[in-house]
Amino acid sequence: MRLSVPALVSVLVLLAPSSVAAAPAPVDRDHLLGLDDYTLVYPDLFRADESDAIRIVRRSPLFAPDRCEDQARVVRGASRISGSVSPELDRSADVALIDQNLVRFTSRRQARALVQRYRWFSRNCVGNVRTDDGEGGAVTLKNRAWAPPRVGDQSAGMLIGWFQGGGADWRRVLAARVGRTVTVIDVSVIGERPRRDDVVALGELAVERLR
Repeated sequence: MRLSVPALVSVLVLLAPSSVAAAPAPVDRDHLLGLDDYTLVYPDLFRADESDAIRIVRRSPLFAPDRCEDQARVVRGASRISGSVSPELDRSADVALIDQNLVRFTSRRQARALVQRYRWFSRNCVGNVRTDDGEGGAVTLKNRAWAPPRVGDQSAGMLIGWFQGGGADWRRVLAARVGRTVTVIDVSVIGERPRRDDVVALGELAVERLR
């Protein structure tokens, strides 16, 4: 039996492989935390109003843990976006910087693997590490374990102190997954550890924007 051209095309479409997953919709600015989200958690983040904030949004990759190197693995995923907020500093224990990275993958397996990198670091890399600042200055990194409560479908965290010349900067990092998307929130505070509840609250707000 000879098939017509339209019928042949229909048969070929039915026989074509269907295992290729559709590309996920890209993440964009609307998925990032807004200045109102930050001030909800940190009411005193800005001295007067939101015009005091320095906010940068870009499409740069995420620098994730690679074994015990906290920012050694470049992660791009299928799409990515990041935002940074830096307020003016006026106290010795001020929030210095808040970074948020969003990475969307083609599969949940890839997203879960990224969160696992943060969990592995916090479980296996606890301790003090003597290093330098890249310009010959001595630095001690204090890696501390942090297992945050569940945020989103899956979450993990890191707590890292940078000690140099009598000063200390602490970073508390939360990685949370929603489906194929991972949000990583990195809060830096001068002089003391970022409060756990504050970072978790930011994470919960970030997850709501992905649902």
